[in-house]
Parts: sequence; C-alpha cells; structure tokens
Amino acid sequence: MTDQRRTARNRLLLILAGSWALVETARDDMLFVAATAIHMSDYQVHFLLAPSMVLTVFAVLFTMTVFWLAATRPRPLWTIGGGTAVGLLLGAMSLQAAFAGRTGSAMSIDVADSLVIAAGLGAVTGFAVWLGTGATRRSAVVTAVTLLTICLTIAQYRIAAEMTTGPSIPVDSDAGFDPIQLGVFTSVAFGVRAITLTVMSMIDENRPEPLVEQVGGRDSR
Repeated sequence: MTDQRRTARNRLLLILAGSWALVETARDDMLFVAATAIHMSDYQVHFLLAPSMVLTVFAVLFTMTVFWLAATRPRPLWTIGGGTAVGLLLGAMSLQAAFAGRTGSAMSIDVADSLVIAAGLGAVTGFAVWLGTGATRRSAVVTAVTLLTICLTIAQYRIAAEMTTGPSIPVDSDAGFDPIQLGVFTSVAFGVRAITLTVMSMIDENRPEPLVEQVGGRDSR
C-alpha cells in the first residue's frame, strides 16, 4: 500500500482488503476464544453479534483512513503511529467481542489489566505495520504478519482470562448464537477471508509491470 508505483485504485483496494482482514479477524478470533475459554461449562451461553458487526463496519472505515494516511506519507512516524492506532482499535474490538458472550449472569472485566493488554497490542501492531509496509522481501512481510498473529492471539486469551461473571446478577442469555452456531459462523468467515486474500495475492503477483514514460524515443526508468 506504500508502493508509489501502484495506481491509487490498486493501493486503495489493498488498504480495503487489509483493513477488513485485520478488523474482522480480531473480532472473529475473539469470539472463537470466548467460545472455547469463557464458561463453556454453562450450556446456556449465547453470543449476541449485532453490536460487534455494526462496530466492525465503522472500525474498517477507521482503519482504512489510518492506512491511507500512512500510505500517502510512508514515513516511520506515520506508519508506526497509524499502526498503533489500529492496534488499540483491535484491542477495543476484542473487548467488545468478549462481552458478546452471555451466560445468564452479568459479566465484568478487570479494566486496568485490559487497558495494559490493549496498549501492548497497540505497540506491537505499530511495529508490525512499520515492518510490513517497509519490507522489500517476503520474509520480512511474513515476519510482521506472524508477529502480529501471535501477539493478537495472546492478547485475546489474556482478555478472556480477565473476564468474570456475577452469578448473583442474572441476565437474559437466550438471544444470539450458541457455541456450535458461532463456530460455524467464524469458520465460514475465516474461509471467505482466506479465499479472498489468496485470490488477491495471486492477482497481485501476476500484476504487469507499470508502464514507463517515453522520453526522446527511449524508455525512462
């Protein structure tokens, strides 16, 4: 997305795909973590997805804006700052998705520890975005993606560990998906992302070289 030789349309498409992949992955992964780690002994647990899906739309738009600003100003300050802002957003998305779980009792979370986790995720994301956007080799891109993946997973399990329930405060838990339905939903969403990004990668790999200008009858590189 920082390659100035690409067309604005191509770069915008990459930014859209990257923003969508990051935000929805953070949401779906947190839902999966919640389904496997938060009170699975309670068979009445349900996950209300409507709020997180609405938040996803705004989060993707925000991430696109941040990445576009970083792409038009491909300097360390912009890429690290933009990546950190996106990382904090991913932390917020994870927190919201964690609260989508309803077990028949009121849920709470340790706010101080959660903010520390979100801040750490923001710092790692800022570094990963800087490393990925400045990469000239695939190995560097893979390193950035792998680092972000590992840290996002750790952060989400840490967030899940901070969640507690108050049995003395009952709440309605009938609305939403049960864990099996949620598993199918997140699996399908992951499959769609994987196929879309793979196809985009194949198309981008075969992208023709940009046209060069003709100066005095000779190619100008």
